[in-house]
Amino acid sequence: MIPARRMILVRGASCVLLGFSLFLSIDGAALTGLPSGIQPLETLSPAQPLFTGASIRALLTPTEQEWFLRELDKRPPDWEQLHDRVGEELGARLFDFNRQQDAAREGHPLLNERVAFWWSGVLGDYGEAHRGFTVVMGPEFTQTTWGLVRFKPQGLPHELVAVPSADRLRTLRQRRTRGEPVAIGILFTGTLIPWESIIYAFSHDGDGQGLIMPVVQIDEVRYFLHPISNQ
Repeated sequence: MIPARRMILVRGASCVLLGFSLFLSIDGAALTGLPSGIQPLETLSPAQPLFTGASIRALLTPTEQEWFLRELDKRPPDWEQLHDRVGEELGARLFDFNRQQDAAREGHPLLNERVAFWWSGVLGDYGEAHRGFTVVMGPEFTQTTWGLVRFKPQGLPHELVAVPSADRLRTLRQRRTRGEPVAIGILFTGTLIPWESIIYAFSHDGDGQGLIMPVVQIDEVRYFLHPISNQ
């Protein structure tokens, strides 16, 4: 199963669904230096590893994310000390803390390590051009002992299209015709942006919860059908 707390349509303004239409061809994406967003719709299988070949650091569970943050920043922030005080400039403490953390991470080897994380999605409209479905997506939020982790992808493809296998295509089209949502997992891979690799902030939901946003330059996109049926 896709790990972590799934919030496709909630979390207020911080979880706005992003719709992507077909704008460019695969060749156009290549010319811009962006990864291709036209990819097969795969199936998660316990018998098949997610990653083969290239070394990739999986950040898919709370434990994996906490270990990574500990290696990078050693200890979680004192969130209470980062709240604004009466008379202080709005967000000044967070701004200063983030700049200090950016400087402390300079040259850290983890900044060059490829990492992978999940976002959530649903299949959108079907297109004959690629025999696939556009993808509507939104972030995932993972509750950890450090705070709420929400990855922030940069350099996304201009088009996101999930292409199912021929034997699954008919069933998926029928489900979409009936208006049935088809949930998928989007696996992003990339490296942290060196000059702003982790952003510490507070949730916009009014609960004042600490929010941790790793900022990742994307170099690969994969789609996985949730294992909710045998179709």
